[in-house]
This record gives sequence, C-alpha cells and structure tokens, in this order.
Amino acid sequence: MKYFIYIVFFCQFFGHGQDNDSIPIFEYEVNYNLGKALVKKGFVFEYNSNVYYNTSKTEFIENIEKLTTDGNTGVPNVNLFSAGDGTENNVSLFKEKIHLDTYSLGNDVLLTDEMLQMQKWVSTGHMKLVNGRNCAEMVSGFRGRDYIAYVDLTIPVKFGPWKFNSFPGLPILIYDTENKLQWTLTEIRKKSYGNILNFIEEQESYLNSLKKMTLREYVKLYDDTDHGHTLMVSKLSRDYKRENGRKKMKREGFELKFEWETVD
Repeated sequence: MKYFIYIVFFCQFFGHGQDNDSIPIFEYEVNYNLGKALVKKGFVFEYNSNVYYNTSKTEFIENIEKLTTDGNTGVPNVNLFSAGDGTENNVSLFKEKIHLDTYSLGNDVLLTDEMLQMQKWVSTGHMKLVNGRNCAEMVSGFRGRDYIAYVDLTIPVKFGPWKFNSFPGLPILIYDTENKLQWTLTEIRKKSYGNILNFIEEQESYLNSLKKMTLREYVKLYDDTDHGHTLMVSKLSRDYKRENGRKKMKREGFELKFEWETVD
C-alpha cells in the first residue's frame, strides 16, 4: 500500500488567518448516508484558476463522541492526505479542463484524472432562507443523481465542494433528492497566500507519489474487482476461504452512471 501521509490539524492549513494578503476558505459540513451515516469537514478554495477541495477523515455518526480533538483549539485531529480513511482530495484544473481525484481500491490509494464536467444549474424560481442567507433554489443532475442547491446570488463564487461547479453564486446547501449526500456551508475563513502555497505544494507532492489512471480505468477496475474486494482477497494468506456464492456488487457511491457508459 502506497501512502504518503501528512498528519495535521485543521488549524494548520484551514484555521483562522488574518493576513491582508489572503484568500477565502469555504468550510462545509459533509454528511453521507450511503450505508453507515458519517460526517466530516470539507474545505474548498480557489487559487490560480484551480479549485481545491479536501476533507477530514471519515467519522461515523455512531462514533462521533469518540472523536479525538486538540485540547487547545477544540478542532479534530485529521489526516488530510489519505483516501483510505475517507479523506477526499479533489483538484479542478479549469484552464486544462481536467479534474483530479483520489480513490481507495483494496489497500491502495490511486490518483485519477478525468475531463472536467461543467454542470448546468436551473433555477426553480423559489427563494429560501438557509443559514441566515436568502438563497435561490436550483437543481441539476450529475452522473445518476439529482441535486438541489441553495445559492446566495450576492456572493460571486461559482464553485462548490467535491465536483460541483458553474453556480451563479455561493452554494450554501447542496443535497441529493434521496437525502444520501449533503454539503452545508458552515464558515468562511481567510488564509494567507503563503500557507495556501505550502498546502498546495505538499498536496502535489503526495498526489505525484500515487499510482495514476484515468477515472474510466478506475471505474472498470472497481466494478471488475467487486469494489476492490477481490484485490484484497488476493493478498490474503492461502488459508483464507472466500465465501461461496458471492454476488457481483451493485455500484454505490456518489456517481452511479458515467457519461461514457451506454444507457440501459
């Protein structure tokens, strides 16, 4: 397993910064319910026409009281660069129209690249007060899921967490229509350019250390190996006995259908 791990605190890269020469960091509470309900923090910022989105490690709701925090700051101790523990590392390169992402498969962490998908958000005409902000309700579909977003049109930010983009303002709340995925803006912070550049440099070093493939290659490998299960089994001792009659697993996760796949 190829890991290049940085153990850091939220406050090291994404904490408060009061430098005049700084850029905004948008902090989201991330909630997924694709099996065991989990929560984590997500951070997104734009630098040099690229959008960076990173999350803390996964914390399952049932274990949330056991979350280890730093005694001085009260924020969780996190590992920013290890997709094997649920950490997400996304970089959208808008000039090159490429999106980079990390995925775990079996015991490995992989770096994938794909063509950047530009989304189309359609207004429903409804307005709603969300987290104290007057927001426009907008809808969009992306790779097998339908999403609803509440967007503050007064703030000229066109990107959001994960692979979301092309908003007419700042997304305050995004969720899918099955209520399995949700991103809620909780805070806007400022961080100095120096700290941001240090973060980007360390992340690039980590990403460059990973095995690389296209997203299409990863999806095929993911499906062909029962979500990496057969890869893990192949590395077990000969005494391990695989359960008989194991059925091919149904694809799960955020993305259920990709644009290169045929329509059923």
